[in-house]
Amino acid sequence: MLENRKVYESNLEAQLAQWAAEIDVLKAKVRRAEVDAKVNYDQSIDAMQRKHDEAAKRLRSLKAASDEAWENMKSSTDKVWTEFKALFQESTKTP
Repeated sequence: MLENRKVYESNLEAQLAQWAAEIDVLKAKVRRAEVDAKVNYDQSIDAMQRKHDEAAKRLRSLKAASDEAWENMKSSTDKVWTEFKALFQESTKTP
């Protein structure tokens, strides 16, 4: 009986040690995922900021343009706006 008890307890201890090791592996994966997610968010934010700045510059140019130039600039401004909108929508879907 005592021998069975010791084997049983030893097996439980071994299982707990294995689970502890697996938990540590999972924690490391989570930390790595958090870093990867942060890098992805930082890259997305940087891209959105650049596109936002470009869109703001286009708007300033559009507002300052003559009526004739305005018509020519409108399509390129629309293109930047569409790109920014798509980038923003894609970036906000990133987990």
